[in-house]
Amino acid sequence: MICLHLPFVIVGAFLVLTLVVGIAFSRQDTTFREYAVGHKQFATATLVATVLATYYSGGGLIRNVQYSYKSGLYWIILALFINSFSRWILSRLMVCMRPFMHNLSIAETMGNVYGRYPRMITALVAVGRSIVCITMQIIAMVHAVSICVALDGFSARMVTICAALILISYSVFGGIRAVTITDILQFITFTLIIPFLAWLMFRQTGKSMVDIVAFLGTQERFQLSSLCHFDTKRLDMVAMALCVLVPDLGAPEIMQRVYMAADPHQAKTTFLYVSLFSFLITGFILLIGLFIFVGGGGALQSTDVWYYVTTHVPPLFKGAFCISLLAMAMSTADSCLNACAVIVSHDIWAPLQKPQTMDDLRKLKIARWATLIIGLSSMFLAFYCQDLFALLMLGFAFSLPVITAPALLAILGFRGTSRTALIGMATGAMAMVVWNKWVQAKTGIDGTFVCMLANGLAMMAAHYLFKQPEGAGWSR
Repeated sequence: MICLHLPFVIVGAFLVLTLVVGIAFSRQDTTFREYAVGHKQFATATLVATVLATYYSGGGLIRNVQYSYKSGLYWIILALFINSFSRWILSRLMVCMRPFMHNLSIAETMGNVYGRYPRMITALVAVGRSIVCITMQIIAMVHAVSICVALDGFSARMVTICAALILISYSVFGGIRAVTITDILQFITFTLIIPFLAWLMFRQTGKSMVDIVAFLGTQERFQLSSLCHFDTKRLDMVAMALCVLVPDLGAPEIMQRVYMAADPHQAKTTFLYVSLFSFLITGFILLIGLFIFVGGGGALQSTDVWYYVTTHVPPLFKGAFCISLLAMAMSTADSCLNACAVIVSHDIWAPLQKPQTMDDLRKLKIARWATLIIGLSSMFLAFYCQDLFALLMLGFAFSLPVITAPALLAILGFRGTSRTALIGMATGAMAMVVWNKWVQAKTGIDGTFVCMLANGLAMMAAHYLFKQPEGAGWSR
């Protein structure tokens, strides 16, 4: 009986610890800047931990293990190499961020370069993307509790609601400081547990590493020749790989970490370390999927891999695995929640008010209400949409076709007019609608990357075809 309840006790203890840490490090910020990006004196190690905690989500863990099992070598290359390379590219872009390091959000950066209306559009799109991301993490929490803890569906949802309310609570009251400290706790939690889980799955195979490699070499999905086989399904994977390759300029929670850095050099160093640690963490996650494939003889359905895990680990580690999933989900969700609240207050609400009426106290109040409303909305939305992969692609569809191209051009030194940016954004959005209706519906190939290119090309065409005011163009 004690063994049956042990995972539940471990999960409950972790949630209580998270709440205590979040509340303990919460404080009433006196300025909105402190709430949004802190004092900009964070240690590089702290920034690396919070960025990695934000990147590695519960949904990502579930998805990566399932797809490394299902798609084999192609997914391994996508997750291991392309993801890390994307973060390395982002680190190289940080040297160009000096003009924007005083900003609080990517929407403000867009507003400084392109004007009020592109800023507002960026803010609205970023909020939509953040809600999708938070929803994904709450779904991951439901999966974690349902898989690992012996509860019925109703009880599992109650535990998930408690976890969601905990992260909403410290996000509301603590601002970025509480979010960062809890991110560090959650980062330590899942980076300790994931390698141990990989080792347990390796032990379960009963084979040596040489035998495992030999076995995988006999499986078609893990052979190099599988990369040369092209069909519409494979092209869809290529399209997704291109989306992953693009630096996360349209992710408000990641860009918020950039603005938390003291200067571009610290931001560059942070994301360089992130790219290196990403390779290691992702490697362990993918090994879990490979060892499950070998242990199950390749006979399992991809949807059953987590049930394989929970039936082949002791009760104590079943609870540890559950809190690992919860830690990854909560660390990503609270970052998205805080970044989204900052954007609502700073980039949507404040520009619509008279400047003299929007002091820091009012902006803080709006941000806290936004945190509560967005968090609760995402929690209820999560119970009506369960497809993590579809939500991932929806997140890409929000940001890449609209935000990423103008943001990348701005960081590289392009200074365009509002008209130029609006033409690009409208082109990207309309291209996404057209692609989804007439191309993806027939082929299944995602067009997010193509629509991002359409955005950038439309901006360049508008800039060079129309007369521009003095000062518009490339500043570098």
